[in-house]
Amino acid sequence: MNTNMKIHPELLAPCQDWNSLKIVSGLADAIYFGLQNYNMRIKARNFDRKDLNKVAEFCHNQDPPMKAYLTTNILIYDKELQDLENLILEAKDSEIDAIIAHDLAAIRIAKRNNINFHISTQANVSNIEAAKFFEELGAERIILARELSLQQIRLIKHLLTKTKIECFVHGSMCTSISGRCYFSATVCDDEEYSANRGNCIQPCRREWRVIDDQNNEFIYDGQMFLNAKDLCMIKYIPELINAKIDAFKIEGRMKDPLYVKTVVECYREAINSYSNGTYNKEKVKIWLERLSRVFNRGFHTGFYFHRPTIEDIELMKRGNRSPYKKHYLGKILAFDKNSKSANVLLESLDIPLKVGDEIIIEGTTTYMIETIKTMIFKGEKIKKISRKRYSDPVRFNLRLNKEVKLNDKIYIISKT
Repeated sequence: MNTNMKIHPELLAPCQDWNSLKIVSGLADAIYFGLQNYNMRIKARNFDRKDLNKVAEFCHNQDPPMKAYLTTNILIYDKELQDLENLILEAKDSEIDAIIAHDLAAIRIAKRNNINFHISTQANVSNIEAAKFFEELGAERIILARELSLQQIRLIKHLLTKTKIECFVHGSMCTSISGRCYFSATVCDDEEYSANRGNCIQPCRREWRVIDDQNNEFIYDGQMFLNAKDLCMIKYIPELINAKIDAFKIEGRMKDPLYVKTVVECYREAINSYSNGTYNKEKVKIWLERLSRVFNRGFHTGFYFHRPTIEDIELMKRGNRSPYKKHYLGKILAFDKNSKSANVLLESLDIPLKVGDEIIIEGTTTYMIETIKTMIFKGEKIKKISRKRYSDPVRFNLRLNKEVKLNDKIYIISKT
């Protein structure tokens, strides 16, 4: 390993709202986010358009600063062109660092208004001729098709002269080519339910039967043969860095802040470890264990080393395979700003709470992950508390690092 290597890829985090944005501060080099329209995750909570300036300002004021990229990567219709141009102008005025675009209309508008643009993976850039086309068009970056091998990525990077490349390294994989899918629209018989418009209903995650016009049944084994496992490349950070990929992208704008924090944290540590010469198999094992604690469909390496096979499909279980789940504990009754002490009502009958546990406190404007250091019950410090000993919910006090609000809910992640 070359410990003097200067290559340091940008780590790009998904953010669907303020909670996920704040939680990656200090971890990610950049974030990508969407508004209520024009992006590939319409069902995400997404940011308000009026907050564009606040998002950019928050990112740029971090230490070190983060970049902010706005997704405008759906197919665009004529009736939307003027509003899209208005939005891109607002993004420029807000000092958003770049837009992510797929439709040539969005690209032309970005060029016309002199704002940096990145070519979305939806454009399915899979060869050097296509990459050169977008480079000559002025793209600052190309998010390459997910269906490329590492060897193909390396060649495209080598032959480009100005434009940077970005590749997905973790998260959900679409069974369709770069997400260009009409399955949802076909199933719903409605063009508004189109993956190309950001409104996928994920029919590929279901069980299906394949029958021909003579009623011959080709596949019917109760398995989800289209349900791709999640991409996970943490074991191959050295190979990705040596391929000179400029930006590592994490998928997950529909995921909760705990997922985003955990994944970004692991990849941040992995990149830094490789840079300082401490990357090793023992650390990889720990990162994989941490990644397995949050939402996943099982892991594979996508197309990086070979075309996916049946081994890379999660046939039996739909949704999350992680054995760890979020469990409700109780709620905040009051918070004292001076002592930073929260009065808590413990309502769970099943799970004891102890010093050293990591809890999540969540509310309308609150999201924090906190390790319990001090608990006080009836004026005395305690190490553990459980409601099982009492018929009614139990009140006690928690010392916290940040302010919380009345009725904020408290959760713990535990193994089922």
